[in-house]
Amino acid sequence: MADTPRARALAKELRAARSATGLTARELSRKLGWSEAKVSRLETARRGIHVESVEAILKALKVKGAERERLLKMAREIREPAWWEIGRDIPEQLTALLDAEQRAQRITSVQLNLIPGVLQTREYTREIMTSAELDDVTADERVEIRMKRQEILHQRNAVQLRAFLDEAVFFRPIGGPRIMAEQMRHLLKASEADNVEIRVLPRSIGAHAGMSGAFLLFEFDRSRPVVYIEARRSGAFIDGPDDVGLFLGSVETLETQASDVDASRAIILSYLQKYESEATWTAS
Repeated sequence: MADTPRARALAKELRAARSATGLTARELSRKLGWSEAKVSRLETARRGIHVESVEAILKALKVKGAERERLLKMAREIREPAWWEIGRDIPEQLTALLDAEQRAQRITSVQLNLIPGVLQTREYTREIMTSAELDDVTADERVEIRMKRQEILHQRNAVQLRAFLDEAVFFRPIGGPRIMAEQMRHLLKASEADNVEIRVLPRSIGAHAGMSGAFLLFEFDRSRPVVYIEARRSGAFIDGPDDVGLFLGSVETLETQASDVDASRAIILSYLQKYESEATWTAS
């Protein structure tokens, strides 16, 4: 199975493992008794990746211990469908995003208009899907996928999530006061986890480094970081080192501009109180 998100991920890992030893693809091919073209095809996922080939490469590179087992596990699972590939018709860009979320060691989310997907409540998500004019069946499926995605925050070796939220995210009462109050409570609870850091960019600071657009920065254990930018019906990954470097620089600046964790919780709490008050008034 070539050129799938999982195959591309493993291919990048193998390429990174070779680069870490200082060997060229030609030198590795000589060690293995393979053609250089075969090594190239494996490292670019242009041919099927088999466990036996991965074992041979790791032996030649002298990769041992936990790292060897991790890469072999990736090779064994490469033909097993991921949960989002079973019985679902999902756009290719979304499958690539889901795969990146599963593999990432840390995710940095910069959002200007919406709560990040992995921190949304079910009802908040449904309101967004409804506003996108999806039919009921598609909307239900997308809601379930978004809820399933949130498991990355709670599983063993959970991803580290850092979210920078423009305060404008809280202004728009998506779904009304009751749904927004529930969403604020959910954010406060999520921020208590050791692997989740929520930082608010208060309106008082005016312009900030994230205003050029929302994005997701994925950082991996071995592979180079990548950035994902989402549009209405599609998305794009950016992986060029120079381009990604610009986003890394923006994140560094946002670290200095955003409120700290405690002050951010205080801002979220103020919106919780606001929406709770509005919900009570509406219900009376």
